[in-house]
Amino acid sequence: MYITTANCNGSGKCVDACPTDAIKLVDGKAVSCITCGKCERVCPNKAIFKNQYGGYVVDRTKCNLCGMCINVCPVDMIKVEDGKIMGLCSMCGKCVPACPNNAKMAPPKRPVKMEKDMVNRINIGTNHEDCIECGRCAYFCPSNSIKFSYIEPGVCTKCDLCIDVCPRNAIGPIEEGGQYEIDMRKCAVCYKCLIECPNDAIVAKHLELKIQHPEYDVENDTKMISCIECKLCADACPTDGLQVINKRLRYDVDYCSLGNNENGVEHCAEDFEHAPCVTACPQGILEFVPDSKITLEGLCVECSLCVKECKYGARKFANTTWDGEIASRCIKCGICVEVCPKDALTLEDGQVKVNFDKCVLCEKCAMYCPVGAIQKTTPLKMRIADGYSMLDNNLCINCELCVDACVFKAITRDEEGNLQINQDRCIYCGACKTACPARAIKIQREFEATI
Repeated sequence: MYITTANCNGSGKCVDACPTDAIKLVDGKAVSCITCGKCERVCPNKAIFKNQYGGYVVDRTKCNLCGMCINVCPVDMIKVEDGKIMGLCSMCGKCVPACPNNAKMAPPKRPVKMEKDMVNRINIGTNHEDCIECGRCAYFCPSNSIKFSYIEPGVCTKCDLCIDVCPRNAIGPIEEGGQYEIDMRKCAVCYKCLIECPNDAIVAKHLELKIQHPEYDVENDTKMISCIECKLCADACPTDGLQVINKRLRYDVDYCSLGNNENGVEHCAEDFEHAPCVTACPQGILEFVPDSKITLEGLCVECSLCVKECKYGARKFANTTWDGEIASRCIKCGICVEVCPKDALTLEDGQVKVNFDKCVLCEKCAMYCPVGAIQKTTPLKMRIADGYSMLDNNLCINCELCVDACVFKAITRDEEGNLQINQDRCIYCGACKTACPARAIKIQREFEATI
């Protein structure tokens, strides 16, 4: 219910603006539906429901115009117009900006308790500006917790492994920052570099060794992802297979229900791909390797080998923090709230709020954000690949909050005056759905991982 203050002069602007006819003038003052909820409770067809704003909306597909809601309304606001039940306040807020005297105001809402003002995560991370995507860190990682989406096969990545193993110091760049070459005057043709090269970039022909290089320079796009130690996998594990010990992730194959255990533990999933820990990993790093002594790969154990072996200082221990700041380009779509595995995010009064007591800084919200309004350290991005949107005019109350919420101008009116969604413009973000007080918009979407 939006309260009318003493500033009301009876202009009736709020009455004209209300899309549900939930305001009327009484003795020169605006009076509205008090959102008491009696209409919802007595409706025999469950056609009236309370929305996320605290208002009430009629589902016209269920309403049979029995009039029970009209009979119980304590302020005589509900009526039938053009075969539709009108007079229920949906809390859309259209009356507030329409009032010339600021006489309409919403009741104060109870703020979400925030005991902390920041969340942090300590892990081995990557400075992607320094990383050249050579793959050296992945080569030395004993648990396969570092992966690259793509490294061109058969060409030198400057991982320096050939330099490490060469007994004659015959390999190096011709000039600083240049391509690596083999000095055959120094080379003993032991083939150690050829054997150890992880990318098969060295070829031998007629007792000569040659390093193959990319045919053209490609802009350095970050392609590396790694375990960020968010510990969601341990939270999801139904056994003691994954544990957090001294703030570090540890894997016990004996207690893993999908591992090589002899404890008679029932399997936590029908297959490896749908194991709770695998599906919980926001980076998609975890995977099971059947018929292996250590069946779970992708878990960072903080051995620090990647930090030690990185020639460019890109891998290092990092203290990542987040103060809950959301960039102004946020479109209030609510995707971040939907995907948060800890229910740490809420969308209230058009603002995303963070409960730092629940947030584990898994960065899933940032990865799924369609406009990049939340900071993240990982290059992984979940892009909306496809979807479907529908606006049900039987539920629509014509408040046009969806029109205001859509930054892509995908919602317009058709020839009959009904709101419709332009599928060519819609990206299925759900900002309109989140804004709609009548639950008149349905969104289905599919995501795909990109780096």
